[in-house]
Amino acid sequence: MRLRFEQWRDFLDMDADSINTLREFGGLIRPHMDLLMDGVYAYIHANAAASATFSAPAAMQRARAHQLRHWQDHVFAGNFNQDYLEATLAIGRTHQQLGVDLRFYSGAYVVVLNQLVVLLGQLVPDEARRSRYLTAVNRAVFLDMGLATYAYYDTLLNALEDMAQEVTLSLARAGEYRDNETGKHITRMSKMCEQMALALGKDATWAHALRMASPLHDVGKIGVPDRILLKPGRLDDNESQIMREHPRIGGTIIPEHPALVIRMARRIALTHHEKWDGSGYPAGLCGEEIPLEGRIAAICDVYDALVSTRPYKPAWSQQAALDYLQQQSGLHFDPHLVSTFLRIVPEVEAIQSRYAESTS
Repeated sequence: MRLRFEQWRDFLDMDADSINTLREFGGLIRPHMDLLMDGVYAYIHANAAASATFSAPAAMQRARAHQLRHWQDHVFAGNFNQDYLEATLAIGRTHQQLGVDLRFYSGAYVVVLNQLVVLLGQLVPDEARRSRYLTAVNRAVFLDMGLATYAYYDTLLNALEDMAQEVTLSLARAGEYRDNETGKHITRMSKMCEQMALALGKDATWAHALRMASPLHDVGKIGVPDRILLKPGRLDDNESQIMREHPRIGGTIIPEHPALVIRMARRIALTHHEKWDGSGYPAGLCGEEIPLEGRIAAICDVYDALVSTRPYKPAWSQQAALDYLQQQSGLHFDPHLVSTFLRIVPEVEAIQSRYAESTS
């Protein structure tokens, strides 16, 4: 979780006094829990969209029983332990996966609070005591709602991210497959990029974005004619010039956009053939004029290509490929990044082994 449970709890002032008050309140409210749940599920039944979430009466009964135990044994009992945390997050994830509209889900908490206000008015005549209970209950309810809603949105965002990654990889494969590459090449290359970013001290978000973006480095090959892209022999000068246009084509295919992954993918597509000494293409950028993500992608792409078998060449040994990177340090590649790559060779070996090409 990006926000730890302790931070949620502290933010809502869920201190020892609040927990003790909840435990006192829990004993008071326990005999009335069925009445409380009646109000919640009447709210669900009254809304066709919310009610349709449950395919059968038995499913709704199971949900009701589970929710009752959660409120009774955790929320209204002040038991905010690891079991509570896991249960609350599971409730949020399940509601998202079932397609429950978050408006109805959040509305159920409002119904619970309204029911509690009415019940406390009937059960606790002392205003000071009633106020003390309501303060603790409000904190507990909002703690529960916050955690469950967090899990709801986190599950939704993960699903959207998975979908976006599949779209990215599909587009990347469209370019790679036309060039006799494989999907495993882009998987290996992208995971190496992520490992390099982490070794450089970049945060996990940036490293993850790099892994998402780097598969699109050669997407511009979609625009290169087959007679050039698939030519088995050496390209002539004119053909080489056309081939060298694929970074610009990639920059055209990937739009300018504020999203980190898209911005990063576009920069990689445009700059992964630039060289540290300025002799690369398409813009002849030099040194740190080349974006960091482009410099990282260049090393990982070349290394994986060298140690992989291609129709036009056998695979190089790992040592030969590492020697080449060192020979090109300060020429083709950023010297600092070459040193970083050499430090993560064990991680690179693990990636190469896990995502090796099929021999069948």
